[in-house]
Amino acid sequence: MIALVTGATAGIGREIAAKLCAAGATVLITGRDQQRGAAVAAELGATFLPADHATVRGNLDLAQRLREDVSRLDVLVNNVGGGAFATRMLTDEGHEATLALNYLGPIVLTQALRPVLASDVHIVQVVSSALTMHTGDPFTEPTPYTAIAAYAQAKQLNLLATMSLARQLGVRARVNAVNPGMAWTPGVQALTPQAVPAWRYIWPLVRAMQRRALPEKAARTPTRLALDPIDTGRFYESRGTAKPLPPRLRDPALHDRAWRFALSTMEG
Repeated sequence: MIALVTGATAGIGREIAAKLCAAGATVLITGRDQQRGAAVAAELGATFLPADHATVRGNLDLAQRLREDVSRLDVLVNNVGGGAFATRMLTDEGHEATLALNYLGPIVLTQALRPVLASDVHIVQVVSSALTMHTGDPFTEPTPYTAIAAYAQAKQLNLLATMSLARQLGVRARVNAVNPGMAWTPGVQALTPQAVPAWRYIWPLVRAMQRRALPEKAARTPTRLALDPIDTGRFYESRGTAKPLPPRLRDPALHDRAWRFALSTMEG
């Protein structure tokens, strides 16, 4: 079994990679920091691939290298994400940075890897409970900008596109999205009260709760979905329970639109 886990040099991704290695998989991990990535890979018994997941081009470059180096992928865990940007930022490709990292990148990477995905591939898209916070049009950027609002929209679009992919790949594949739950990861540690304005009055309490949340625990359900999923096209909560999508997010036409929008950025 060959597995790719993106953003796996720390936090939840690292724990997923460790569990997959322990299960006997050949594991590839990605990250930006070459030195840290090599050290983590050596510790886990994995292989490190440097990657810039913040841009469409970076994800396409990674996919090209993988297509040249591996004959197939049995497991793909799109774990990379985050982006607690205090102010609205654009990538050098012109995409809002949080959207690029949490939605465009994972979908573009998945599409570009399709030539090497096994017919019974297990794909796990790591999303977040924050996706329910975006209550407007999924394709309309929230205003005024806040980090959490941008993150919520991006993860919601990721979920919608994942549902489209599940239908495209059919019943042999297993394609699911999962909210891993709270964890004290580098991304969470980088949050500020300005990133989540609603929490500013209870910030010390929120931080105390976050510090107690173990990445290892958050990795359990994503790992189970990577190794032995029982269904496809589902959204799972951190405890491993499949949860129905809100009615407004169930429309297959909406799912396909989210998929096509991400793929349209590959043409730029």
